[in-house]
Amino acid sequence: MIMALFISGFLIGLSLVLQLGTGNLGLIRTGIKKGFFPAFIFSLGCAVGDGVYALLSVLGVALLLESSFIFQIILWIGGTGMLCYLTFQAFKDSVAPAELDLNEKGIEKKSLWAFFFTGFWLVVSSPTGLVWFATVAGSVVSSTIGNSENQSLLPFILGFVTVSIVWGAVLSYVSSVGGKMMGNKMVRLFSLVSGVLFLYFAYYVFSSGIKNIL
Repeated sequence: MIMALFISGFLIGLSLVLQLGTGNLGLIRTGIKKGFFPAFIFSLGCAVGDGVYALLSVLGVALLLESSFIFQIILWIGGTGMLCYLTFQAFKDSVAPAELDLNEKGIEKKSLWAFFFTGFWLVVSSPTGLVWFATVAGSVVSSTIGNSENQSLLPFILGFVTVSIVWGAVLSYVSSVGGKMMGNKMVRLFSLVSGVLFLYFAYYVFSSGIKNIL
């Protein structure tokens, strides 16, 4: 039963991280511009955010939050604002990319928290992420766990967080290597692409809020 819960959490987490979402876009941009370690810290923030929603989904709280008007308003405003900011930064880098900082030596320790909380907030403030956890993850978890006690939920959470961390490390390394090989050319290209995608996500979140909340 423990291994089944771990595998279930791992597979659900894998299905989530393989999606081209805002978390992956932000992670790749960080890896290209700042290198492996800042991107990995960013991915840990994403993993913690996913883990929080996974835990809430397991406990059935995510479904309650998804139906909460006030919580939806907070996610709508926060998510739209964050995505608009990332859109602006991406288009700015596509026109005049800042000098790459890939040696990671000049990064202050306090700035690493900024990468962590950016990744965390990007995941937590995504209304679409909450809906995914409240519906898809919630139904799979309930069918897997059944009538188990809460103490047995730990393997599921561990499996979910494990795949998030592993995926974050792999994507951080790949994006940092790509940044080192192609330099500002890759920054310009991916910034343009990610800017368009961030703009789409911002429009999607905002229009969904207008339609479903107001």
